This record gives sequence, C-alpha cells and structure tokens, in this order.
Amino acid sequence: MTIDIKAMLHRVADQVFDENFTVSSVSSGDDSWLHGIHVSRVEKARTAIIRASYEWIDAFVPELNVQTTLFDYDDVEAEKEADLRRLCLVIRAYLQGDGHVEERRRLFRRGTTSTLRIEVDGLEWRLGRNQSVVPYP
Repeated sequence: MTIDIKAMLHRVADQVFDENFTVSSVSSGDDSWLHGIHVSRVEKARTAIIRASYEWIDAFVPELNVQTTLFDYDDVEAEKEADLRRLCLVIRAYLQGDGHVEERRRLFRRGTTSTLRIEVDGLEWRLGRNQSVVPYP
C-alpha cells in the first residue's frame, strides 16, 4: 500500500503547529511527487519551509539560508511520520525563538556562513547551508 505523503504532512503539521503559527501549502506544478508547507510566525518574523517526498523530508529556513534533510527509504508509514514529526518539532522550536545562530567567516570567499543549533528533546540539531547534523535517539 502506498503512503499518502501529502496527507501525512498536513496531519503532522496540524498536530505540531497550533493557532500561533500560519501554515500554508507550497506546491510546484512540475513536481507532483513533492509536497510542502510554509510555516511562519508573524510576531517573531521567522519562517520555514518543510517539504516531503516518499524518500526524504527537508526543512529550509530562508532568512538564515540553512537547511536539513532526513532520508527514509522504507515503506513503514509510522517511521516516516515519526521522522516528519521530529523535524516539525525542530522547526516549531526555531519559530518560537529557540536556537542559537553561529556565524563563521568563510574560508575562500567573503562573508559568513550561518549554523543554527537547536536542542529538542535533549538532542542537538545543527542546520547549515551545506551540511547538517541530525541526531538519532
């Protein structure tokens, strides 16, 4: 049986994000297999985009230009939903004002690179531009 990724994404988003958040669908006409939501919190001026496909889910924070991706190639819906919920909880923590942004100078080009560090359920997540650290319990 195929897993309805779009329904799972919206179900988990409804459970994690309450009325203090604005959640809207993001879609691309070319990618019918890719589903996404845009989550924001106006009073904190923070936003995030969460996308899900059958094999991976990711979260992107546009104002910091950081992201993370989780891969799941199994056909077990409960595991996919658990990973999606973990990622949504990280984004919720960021949108509520949690987390610490570290900036480092780039090695070869001018400017800085940001890394967002967030602790959720006693595990530290690191979201970066080119790399991320996803803790597994």
